Amino acid sequence: MYSTRENGHSGASRQILLLIAADALFGFAVGFSSPSVAPLIVALGVSISFVGQAQTVGGLGVTFLRLPMGVAMDRVGRKPFILLGGLVTLVGFVSYSLATFWLLLGAGIVLVTLDLTIRGTASSAALGDEAKSGTVGRIFSIDLGVTESAATIAPILGGYAATAMALSSQLIFTMSAALVAAALTVVLVGYKPPPTCQVHVRSTADESWRSLIRLEKRIVPLLAVVALDAAAWRISFPFWALYIFKEMNATQEQLGIALAISAGITALTGLTLGPKLDKVGRKPFLVVSEWSAAGAFLPLLLATRPEFAYISAIFWGLIYGLWVPAINAYVIDHFGRERFGQTLGSMSLVGGLAAAASPALGGWMWDSISPKAPFVLTLIIAVAIGFIIWFKIEESRPAASA
Repeated sequence: MYSTRENGHSGASRQILLLIAADALFGFAVGFSSPSVAPLIVALGVSISFVGQAQTVGGLGVTFLRLPMGVAMDRVGRKPFILLGGLVTLVGFVSYSLATFWLLLGAGIVLVTLDLTIRGTASSAALGDEAKSGTVGRIFSIDLGVTESAATIAPILGGYAATAMALSSQLIFTMSAALVAAALTVVLVGYKPPPTCQVHVRSTADESWRSLIRLEKRIVPLLAVVALDAAAWRISFPFWALYIFKEMNATQEQLGIALAISAGITALTGLTLGPKLDKVGRKPFLVVSEWSAAGAFLPLLLATRPEFAYISAIFWGLIYGLWVPAINAYVIDHFGRERFGQTLGSMSLVGGLAAAASPALGGWMWDSISPKAPFVLTLIIAVAIGFIIWFKIEESRPAASA
């Protein structure tokens, strides 16, 4: 009996390591090409409003796909959706590499945006399935930390390759596509979901589909916060790197450093604060994530030298590094592993609808008011959201299945 249990824990650990390795490859691929996206936008001469509109289309895809896909992955398993999301990302990078006019650029923005909808959700659900009770927050934090560690190195290398080695953006995007293909191979060959998860998932499938039309009262405060958060951050998030490159006159290498700092802080947060997340609770992490907006935006609003973007990048890393593992752990605590995909899907639907026009609004504010205007508005709303979370959101009470 002991040997069987020990082998089971060992197998789960191997699967967790494999999933984290695949996520790290995806993170490296996105980070390596990220310093080349803003220059491609500028080179093609498209308006900032167009970028916002493309982000809006991607956001709508996230909005309407994540809930049905979340329920489906709760029913049929995680692996097919990790592979599907990876293929979408792969096509997105191919579209970037071929982009000589606006349509292919827009397709690349939309498809890479969809990666978090499909693959990201499925990978998080798979990690939640494998994690033992009491370690969920730590596993999510480690996954984020390792992924962002890869993404820390990648923008520096990508910026150096574009600036010092003069590699074309086409070649850089092609290399990212090859890395995504490698990650897909790792999952296809190595990831073997636990069969017990599949049995449990199918036993709750009918309930999951019926609950699509029912809204639990206890999720309403969380959905309200998610809606406000998504609407606020999508106003400015698509334009942060573009602002540094275009308005602060950063080189691709400097932009790569800023992106690397952001990813590095996220990595450090994930690798060091995971145990704290399981001890102090989820709410403090969520609140500090929102209030980090002050550090993220004030250096951009008050300075012009590109080096000040490095300060902003530190807080951008905190925003993401604190929010993602905390919100994932909160969902499992309250709603259980077997409904992880469905619950995240519900949150995505509400958040996506609330933020559907946010990127377009941010682009319009940039073009019509000031490039700083989207950041000012997000800062004000984010500080208010932090107070709402502190006073209105209940701390986690772990679900029985967690």
